[in-house]
Amino acid sequence: MVQDYLIDADFHVKKIIPKFRKIFELAIPFLKTRQNEIHTFIVYQYALLLFEKEHGIPEVVIPAAILHDVGWSCIPEEEQLTAFGPEVKNKQLQRRHEVEGAAIAVEILNKVRYDPQFSQKIVEIIDGHDTINKARSIDDAITKDADKLYRFSGIGFRIDYQRFDKEPLPYIRFLFEKIDEWFLTNTGKKIAMYQARKREKEILQKQQAGFVTNRSGIRLRA
Repeated sequence: MVQDYLIDADFHVKKIIPKFRKIFELAIPFLKTRQNEIHTFIVYQYALLLFEKEHGIPEVVIPAAILHDVGWSCIPEEEQLTAFGPEVKNKQLQRRHEVEGAAIAVEILNKVRYDPQFSQKIVEIIDGHDTINKARSIDDAITKDADKLYRFSGIGFRIDYQRFDKEPLPYIRFLFEKIDEWFLTNTGKKIAMYQARKREKEILQKQQAGFVTNRSGIRLRA
């Protein structure tokens, strides 16, 4: 039987593992942009799934997943869509969110008096999680894969095709083509392929039932 990778889309900080909950609480003010609160919650869940098979260090992987995108809070919202997504036009802003995020992560980790040995590894992952494609460690690979798996989740896929003004079926097929290029762990590739097939099946079933979902996510009779 194929495992179904269920992702909870209803965020509440109480759902975070207690030892990492304070880190998430302190991150929340920096996640009030780009729908990053739900993005981070989903990345956190994928990091847990990947950790079960890939065996990184949880004290590194989980805070890195929680803090990886806090730097977007320093980028003007009207410029953010140029710096991520299927067509990155502004690499400088993409890099800036990593640098700013690393600095914010240091502040948060210091506030919770996190182990400095782990903190250094977390900050190193954040500083390069989008602009460095190769894996610098298994913890880095898990964080990168968890981040990209968001795009294949039900809610992440819907958010992305709407904000990038893409049609659902061509967009999921674009994601299919990126799996081998993007993913660094065998588990990440397996989950991405499973989720992509699930999204494609959902889209085709809606079309066969006489419904078409437009770029705004509105279901219309075909």
